Amino acid sequence: MSLIITNTGRTVFKNAESLMMVPYVYNSTYDDYVLGSDVYDLSAIIGDSIVIEQQDGDTIVKNNEFVASPLVECVSGAKYGFTAQCIDLQNKVLKACFSVMTVTGVENLAAFNDDHVLKYAMIRIRFRDSSMPDVILPKVQLNSKLLISQLKTRVSQGNIAGTAKTTYIAVPSSTSTQAYQFNKPEGGTTYTPYAPVLFAPKDSVTLIFHHKGSGSTDTYSKVDFDEGAVTTVSVNRSNGTIS
Repeated sequence: MSLIITNTGRTVFKNAESLMMVPYVYNSTYDDYVLGSDVYDLSAIIGDSIVIEQQDGDTIVKNNEFVASPLVECVSGAKYGFTAQCIDLQNKVLKACFSVMTVTGVENLAAFNDDHVLKYAMIRIRFRDSSMPDVILPKVQLNSKLLISQLKTRVSQGNIAGTAKTTYIAVPSSTSTQAYQFNKPEGGTTYTPYAPVLFAPKDSVTLIFHHKGSGSTDTYSKVDFDEGAVTTVSVNRSNGTIS
């Protein structure tokens, strides 16, 4: 046991600087969705509209017949919801966030589907304070909604929304030769985390699980937001070595 002092520094998330998104695309080879190669910088976001909220967990209680304290109380994991409001409805944004069908090279020509289209995206929020980590949602199942109303006093907007899903993630070391691993809650051997939300240092890139390999390595999508690049790398599942 040790005394942990917390007044020597603090992490306070404020003053968002950017909101970036990488949509997933369906890959027929793996019969699954993997990160695509397009990185979107969504700049026309309404102030104070970005929200990441952990919902209440489901609680099941078995009460004791004779005393007030319950016999057992089971709490299931809570989901993380994401919302942001964007007033930019250009074709690129509509395609990335709303699964709208567009024609290449033709602006202002877009068609909405008449039913919900399954769509996933990776989302990163960055802050002006260089000491603040990035907030990353590795995989969000989008359920966005378009709102065009009160056009005399207001403007149309797209409510980008979704639920954060769990997926395998990793963060490379400063030398990019090995992925940082997280300890299991109960201790013991390390593993690549299965997480819905990630806090990552601002100067890092992120690895998102792509597909399981036949040998000792798995394929990950490597996302470099600053460069707007998505590439693939192999990670040794036992020790995190990147190749």
